[in-house]
Amino acid sequence: MEISSYISIKLTGKTSQGNLNPRDIDIAETKELLSDLETLLFPTKAEKEERPRVSYEVQKGSVKNLFFVPASNVIMFTALMSEVGKQGNTDLLQQKAATIIDKWQKKAFASGREYTIASSVNENPFLTINRDTKFITPQTDWVNTNLYLYGEIFEEGGLSSSNLHILTDRYGKLTVDATKEQLTSGTNKLYNVYGLWVKGKQNVATGFLKDLSLIDFLTHQLDYDELALNMQIEKASVNWKKINDKDAWLTDVKGGANE
Repeated sequence: MEISSYISIKLTGKTSQGNLNPRDIDIAETKELLSDLETLLFPTKAEKEERPRVSYEVQKGSVKNLFFVPASNVIMFTALMSEVGKQGNTDLLQQKAATIIDKWQKKAFASGREYTIASSVNENPFLTINRDTKFITPQTDWVNTNLYLYGEIFEEGGLSSSNLHILTDRYGKLTVDATKEQLTSGTNKLYNVYGLWVKGKQNVATGFLKDLSLIDFLTHQLDYDELALNMQIEKASVNWKKINDKDAWLTDVKGGANE
């Protein structure tokens, strides 16, 4: 059995009687906080359906809420939220998770409360939300994109939703939604290098990808006809020599991209 670790969400603030304590929190607000944490941990429907058991405890010291979760989930949550805290925005989060942070920020503005998030991995708060922070809206834009990914497919399947996981040199590990028909058609793709034609969203500032789904597979052909390749190079070289500023020409062909 996986060792259970915890995520801590601490609420601090003032009331007419003094410092905020657990008795100041209505059960409706507690219920809402439980739902909010579940969404932060498991923002998609598929993740919620397959999520592990999460238990709860509230402690004094303002209002300290402990959520006991498997260690692997705590590690991933800590890494993601630490990066959100460093960047000062919610660009890296799924839309539903970003909405929760947005809601907490608005509550902090209205009530003066402060939310601090820590965990058993990092007991020092790695994300703080108060009147001085600005987690209201993403500071960069996401655009719809189609692109090619190349790498080794290291996992396939899923119970409620099917997907594959690919390890790429440029973007690291990515999850791509795919139909069962796409995953089972043709030859075995697991632990093989493939090209994927995918669609999804890309952050124009960071290049981060999300909400990816498979359009089609592109077979990564390691072998090639050297004679045919040399013939094509020789044919292209005639026109290539006519281009004076080759870097400018390539940039124009790529639509002004920097790489």
